Amino acid sequence: MSAPLKPDGDGLELVRLGALPWRGWLELTGRDPAAFGAASAGLVYRDKEHHLVLRAPGGGFVGAIGLTLAEVSVGDERFSAVGMGSLIVRRDLRGRGLSGRLSAAARALAAGLGPDRAMLFCEPSLVALHASRGYAPIDAPVFVDQPSGRIAMPLPAMWRPIRPCEWPGGRVDVDGLPF
Repeated sequence: MSAPLKPDGDGLELVRLGALPWRGWLELTGRDPAAFGAASAGLVYRDKEHHLVLRAPGGGFVGAIGLTLAEVSVGDERFSAVGMGSLIVRRDLRGRGLSGRLSAAARALAAGLGPDRAMLFCEPSLVALHASRGYAPIDAPVFVDQPSGRIAMPLPAMWRPIRPCEWPGGRVDVDGLPF
């Protein structure tokens, strides 16, 4: 079930969904197995419980971002984080600021989900973009699950406070699959 959040001047509608329908993924990825980047291809990610999509006036999806709650351990500290992932804009509409709109809306949604921190994994080429949106690199190794077992995440990990807090020091362990 979708609920409109805010129409925008360009006719795109921001809509909150639970699961993103398979048809929507096909529209956004164009069936490209590396739609999220070459470095992330081949990794298995967890499903997100929350999605924000930008929908065109005709109903088609032009962009999406997913959010999920994840348990994280850093050293002796354990906490919940909002995992941000699956940020994508249709290839033919990139460069128009749509990912920024989705990211800002996701940060607003994350504030209502409870945790003090948001976390994401990204292609190395996108670190500067996420840094411009307030995310800081996590310099310690980050470990996640994959079907073959526990691995050191090969992609850069970044975090951002939702409420005032710090990122603790030490090895990072995410329970389950990456997001």
